[in-house]
Amino acid sequence: MADLDEESPQTAPPDSADIDDEPQDFRFLSALSHATNQQTLPRRGEKDFEQHGTLSQNSILEASQQAMHDALSHPRTHNPKSLITAQFTPSSSTPLVVSQPKGAIFKTMGKSDSFGRLSLLPEEALYLLERGSLDIRWGEGQMEGLPLSLQAAYSYLIGDKGLSLERYTVYGGLKRGGYVVQRGPAWYPEDHDADYIKPRERDKAPPLGLFAWLYNSLLSQSPPTPPPQGPLVQPGLYRSYASIYRLLTLIPSHDSSEPTDRESSRSSASMGHPNSPTHPRIRVSFYVWKPSSEFKKSAPSPPDFRIAVLNAREQGFPVYEQVDDLLQSVPYDPPPPELKGSMYARLKHGWRNVVLAVVDQGVVSYMRLADAGFSKEKLYEVGVRGGGKRGGRRGGRGRGRARGRY
Repeated sequence: MADLDEESPQTAPPDSADIDDEPQDFRFLSALSHATNQQTLPRRGEKDFEQHGTLSQNSILEASQQAMHDALSHPRTHNPKSLITAQFTPSSSTPLVVSQPKGAIFKTMGKSDSFGRLSLLPEEALYLLERGSLDIRWGEGQMEGLPLSLQAAYSYLIGDKGLSLERYTVYGGLKRGGYVVQRGPAWYPEDHDADYIKPRERDKAPPLGLFAWLYNSLLSQSPPTPPPQGPLVQPGLYRSYASIYRLLTLIPSHDSSEPTDRESSRSSASMGHPNSPTHPRIRVSFYVWKPSSEFKKSAPSPPDFRIAVLNAREQGFPVYEQVDDLLQSVPYDPPPPELKGSMYARLKHGWRNVVLAVVDQGVVSYMRLADAGFSKEKLYEVGVRGGGKRGGRRGGRGRGRARGRY
């Protein structure tokens, strides 16, 4: 729909067309041009799902498009008391500098120097310019002092310092949602190994209590080793179902708590899968904190989310090697203790997790990739509660113990 001329007549879409691609009624935006003191947006119009080619519907669509054009062309004004000006000097190492920063918005944006000035990244300056909080002026050349329009800012800042349109789409959406967003350590392709993961050893099991130690010493017995031939569960005494299920566990499984290849090496430069034109490396682009978090630029806490941006028009969904290499580039993050009673929450959190932001022509879809650690969730070790009555589907007593010979 985006590649078609908006002024040309549209034919009826096929039955398989997405409803979200249908033209919407934007005539409610015309109220913004007449009501100058209106503080809230008017109620959006209804969507016309099917095109039947009548003059009435065509006039409604034309009025809707005209209302959208009028709303976009409406002049945007700034409050002189809260206006912040930035100097844009493309030839400088810090092209965007705010000489007099003010406001709470700069608590999570920009980098201050010893002179009290604040340097902005391209995505930060473009976001502030879009929301009307910043006025960018040329700082050199014949156009010194002239304002930089939004179109010119897109032309100069998109593509500067590794900022792509897809990355800015994700950044702007998260900032408008109230999140705190910072660049990741592997922003540039040459810094894909800059997210150095410290060497880590395998987690040690916590010490057992007195009762658990006595139970393991007196009652618990290691299951016998099955012979090369014959039944997996040999005749013998088994005091629990867990010992029987351990004998039936034949296929080796992945242990998420084991140190990865990057964590087992002193240097991460040679780790990971090789980069290739068809399957390039994917790295975390943004560190994201929730709006309710106490964020400090001088000492930021571990991020709540790590987001990698993927352009759906140039890359397909990551293959196994890319996902494995991406998960190895993030720190070890096991499920917190408060998730001990919820198996689904632990699997969703994983032992390493990354949020993948797939951008398809401005539409962002978020999906979570995690090393879920299914082998850590042993269902046979969870006690089965017996029913209150005998018989039925949940009959029986006890907590799932099996006493007797098999």
